[in-house]
Amino acid sequence: MSQEALAFQAGVTKNQVQLIESGRASGRKDAAGPSNPRMSTLAGLAAVLSMSVSDLLESADL
Repeated sequence: MSQEALAFQAGVTKNQVQLIESGRASGRKDAAGPSNPRMSTLAGLAAVLSMSVSDLLESADL
């Protein structure tokens, strides 16, 4: 599944998916801090991927 398809189905932007995948909080290369998506974003992504939020976090080793 493409980032664009995942984002569309989850109701978020492609940019948000890219930032979450890269572990960055913003698109700026010098920005400090890890990605910190909202619970609603995680819930939307998990639903599209047919998994629970806890499974999603566990698969990310969080």
